[in-house]
Amino acid sequence: MSLLKYLLLFIVTVSVTVSLLTGCGKTKGEMKIEDYAKIESELEIPDPDLDPKKVGEVAGKYGFTFEQYKNFYVKVQKDPKLQEKLGELTLNKQKPKNK
Repeated sequence: MSLLKYLLLFIVTVSVTVSLLTGCGKTKGEMKIEDYAKIESELEIPDPDLDPKKVGEVAGKYGFTFEQYKNFYVKVQKDPKLQEKLGELTLNKQKPKNK
């Protein structure tokens, strides 16, 4: 009986360790303005709080969470340089490509 307890404890320990190492809910890390621009263009909503579920799904496709997107959204709203860079990225995306 004692051997079974140790075996069960070992299996549980290994399972927890593996799940932690594989990164449950793993994110890319720090969001960049380019990442934000991609997500924003796909969302096409003015405020992330209008549809948190959709924002979370789209941000998740790019390896980010709703909270990361929302924090960067607030950062962009307060920083004119980030707003300028976002505008440049948006314009560049809209320009037709020369063939």
